Amino acid sequence: MTGEVPEIKETNAESGGTARFLFFGIVTVIAALFIARFISRYVFGAIGVYSRHRHTLLLIGLCGSGKTALFAQLVAQKCVSARTSMQPNRAVMTRSQLSSHKEEEEEKESSFSAPSRVSNGANTSQVVVDFPGHRRLRDSLLSAIEEAMSVVVVVDAVTIQDDRQEGAQALAELIFSVLTSSAFYGVQRVLVACTKRDELTSYSAKAVRKLLEAEITRFVTSRRGDLQSLDTILNSDRVLVGHKKGKFAGGGDSSRRDGLAHQLLLDESGKFTFDNFPVPVRFADVSSVVDPARHPFNVEPVWEFVEGRM
Repeated sequence: MTGEVPEIKETNAESGGTARFLFFGIVTVIAALFIARFISRYVFGAIGVYSRHRHTLLLIGLCGSGKTALFAQLVAQKCVSARTSMQPNRAVMTRSQLSSHKEEEEEKESSFSAPSRVSNGANTSQVVVDFPGHRRLRDSLLSAIEEAMSVVVVVDAVTIQDDRQEGAQALAELIFSVLTSSAFYGVQRVLVACTKRDELTSYSAKAVRKLLEAEITRFVTSRRGDLQSLDTILNSDRVLVGHKKGKFAGGGDSSRRDGLAHQLLLDESGKFTFDNFPVPVRFADVSSVVDPARHPFNVEPVWEFVEGRM
């Protein structure tokens, strides 16, 4: 019987080792599932933001800024006088990829013989959406932004400082709401198209940029102060009242389940500049009234933006 004791001890040791192996195996599986869930939710979720049906060029702006006129010129090369609409316009803008006018002039002025550039017959095609600027449609704008690969902010360069109409302040509010919404997270580029530059009283793209940066600085500073004051408000039960989820200016909820969004931050001098925004923002002088005999402005900068030449 004494000879059987070691065998019993050996069996107990083996069963203990098996239990530990099973325990660590279960822990490993649980940890792997947790890590996989984390990766699928945050990593691939972020990738999904970028690849989520983003294929449109979205035109946004205030009412009367000239979005539909620009849309018509891009799509049909027509000059139209549009009225305020409550429905988005959607079409495809297409043209052959030719060398730019600047490149053609450089070739003509060149003193040495150079091989001529020949179009390969390829076309530039882009789905473009003209979204109405009415405040009542701001909720629907979020869905349009989620489809956008690039955004064009159309600015009325004539009324940008007109106190009788929605000017720089209202436009800064719209830009802030769009750029900081999670629906915007994934947009690759932004163009601020300063339209109606054919009119003598219009502001240049450089001037419009300064006006918008100044207004956004004031808006961000004011918003920061409002949030700080909210943090000090107590309700009747002496409970601290905090701010709710981010609201789209003038309307709906800008939060999305992805939870990813850019921020508009002030620099060390306390000012906002588009140079510090993580998504490239370009400014251009544009006119939907194409008339080379009267003025040099047209919609070519928008095409350069679409074709990646800006």
